[in-house]
Amino acid sequence: MNTSLKTEILQIFAAIRETWRHLLTKPGVVIMSAFTAIVIWGPKGTPVFSGLFSAWLGSEPGTAALRAQYLSFGSGLVLLVLIPFLLIRLRYRERLTDYGLGLGDWRMGLVFTLILIVVSIGPFILASRDPAMCQEYPLLYRGLTLAQKQAQFGWGSFLAFELLYTSFFFIIEFIFRGYLLFGLRPEFGEYAVIIQMLSYTAWHLTKPTTELIGTPLWGFVVAAVTLRVNSLWYVFLAHWLLNLLMDTLILVHLGVIHL
Repeated sequence: MNTSLKTEILQIFAAIRETWRHLLTKPGVVIMSAFTAIVIWGPKGTPVFSGLFSAWLGSEPGTAALRAQYLSFGSGLVLLVLIPFLLIRLRYRERLTDYGLGLGDWRMGLVFTLILIVVSIGPFILASRDPAMCQEYPLLYRGLTLAQKQAQFGWGSFLAFELLYTSFFFIIEFIFRGYLLFGLRPEFGEYAVIIQMLSYTAWHLTKPTTELIGTPLWGFVVAAVTLRVNSLWYVFLAHWLLNLLMDTLILVHLGVIHL
């Protein structure tokens, strides 16, 4: 082996070793743990291990759709919330409130919540009339035919699900606007906004085009808001309320709900 080739090989191994060293620092662990959890949680929050629960999910459409969401929310809370919680407390030795879980500037937070809802309500209303969005949402009825949605609908079950739906938005807001955003900000500064926005957009690639188009702008704006008020709770509230409105309008548009 000539000296030049040997030197190049050694440089490659040195680059690998240096990269691995950086992955073991806090920013590296934050990125790798978050992205690994997101991949396992799967597109649309459908875990890659869902096949293991096929018998429990069942074949009856309404039951299977509901249990699929139970599996999604439950696994999301473990993968994207509990594991980061443990890393924050046991590895980084930091407080959970340092990751957007405090109330922050609550007055400004409530103002931003109102502004987000007012500015976003129009696009969400328009989205409720998009056929692809009507097929995707509400998640309680994802994949069901119109007749099946009409047969399954009940105000009690719908409202109960929408309350349970808050866990989904906590998962989403915490992993992107909490763990990634605040976890990477000390190292990357405001570029953390871009990093979480890109990963948030990538997770939405399997979503309807109407939703995907607005995702980068939403991901950018709400991260900036979260940093400003030092809390993710206000974006979480706006996100959930807007989707609650959209779910209701979709069912009205489809004729499932008659107001």
